[in-house]
Amino acid sequence: MIDLNDPTLAERLQRRTAEGRYEISETELVLTIRTLKASHEMSGVQYLAEVLLQRCAPVFQRHTQGLRHRPDLREDAIANMAEHLLREAQDAQEVFMTQNFGYYLRCLCVDEFNRMLRQEGLQYRRDEKGRPLGRPQHVPRALVEPLRPIPPDDETGPVADVADGYDQYEQLHAEEESRRILLYLRDPLDRMIMVLRGIEGMKWDDIAVVCKKTERTVRLRYERARTRLRECLDAEQYTMNLPVNAPMTGGVQQQG
Repeated sequence: MIDLNDPTLAERLQRRTAEGRYEISETELVLTIRTLKASHEMSGVQYLAEVLLQRCAPVFQRHTQGLRHRPDLREDAIANMAEHLLREAQDAQEVFMTQNFGYYLRCLCVDEFNRMLRQEGLQYRRDEKGRPLGRPQHVPRALVEPLRPIPPDDETGPVADVADGYDQYEQLHAEEESRRILLYLRDPLDRMIMVLRGIEGMKWDDIAVVCKKTERTVRLRYERARTRLRECLDAEQYTMNLPVNAPMTGGVQQQG
């Protein structure tokens, strides 16, 4: 853990090794932030959080170059990246960023950048040469009414007919449903592999590094977990399709 009372701490936080890495890594910063937060030492949390943001700022700038023609959106995207980073840096349940911080940071930046494009109707389908095809895939945020539109009998303003291409309720429901389905897997490692491969789309060798297993082991566990989830979902579907008064096999019959 980083000693905040070390008089040379400010210098050590800026010092780099011969390989170009920081002497005090970002992972150490995150772990210390979480420890200090658990001890309610918020001044220390704020200090180290500022150092973490300062280190990540160049990465935020680099990943938002595509919005340099829209400085307002670029600032919003960078602010979202910073907020996301600080929120997860204080979340003890978030383990991915402490296992491979560099890869985590790139994923965070790409996700937030793409979310901003979707939100503003700037994301296009592209051809094999990377050129935009057709119209944007989503409606700009400025043309979309809030999630709770004005009732038809409300005279304060017109009701929008434009549908939101990014339904937040649907998104939240999908996330909750994904977490529920993953609970069929009792082993946390299996759940992690499913998330990294099935949702994050990571490569097998990267997953093996994160999980500290061989690539063969990761592949086998993934296939086994996927088969398990398919069997559980099939059983769910079968149960849902049973008639209301259908007898349950193996159940206890009621005596008349």
